[in-house]
Amino acid sequence: MGVSRKDLYSYTASMFVGIVKGIYRHMPTALSTEDTANGFIVIRMGDIKDDSEIIGNTDAKTRIYVECYVPDVNTTTTNGVMSTTKYDAMQQAVDDRIDTECDKLNHTYTISRDGILSSDDTYINKANSFMVYITSFQVII
Repeated sequence: MGVSRKDLYSYTASMFVGIVKGIYRHMPTALSTEDTANGFIVIRMGDIKDDSEIIGNTDAKTRIYVECYVPDVNTTTTNGVMSTTKYDAMQQAVDDRIDTECDKLNHTYTISRDGILSSDDTYINKANSFMVYITSFQVII
């Protein structure tokens, strides 16, 4: 039985259900009101690498990148500094879900956090500005 990228996308997207409504496989061309108010997640997948060396013993993995777009709305300060409340909540929720999956035994896929690989960025879409929290993990197949 082969592993399809579609199945991996569905599996990883299901990990983040409930954090935000918008979970996409690529950057959406248009943002919903929900996306601009509460943020959204884009899941990107690297190549599936087959590291199998013994016939009948599969060993493959792919890196999943989780990009969390958090609205950069700050009306409480006048100095232009980002309000981190939503950003911190999104980061914590995503990290907790990944950690929970890492701890599961005998699951469809094994998740490996393999160190902390994360960064941040900014994204502007028309009049909407977002802070972006980016993290990754490996899915071992």
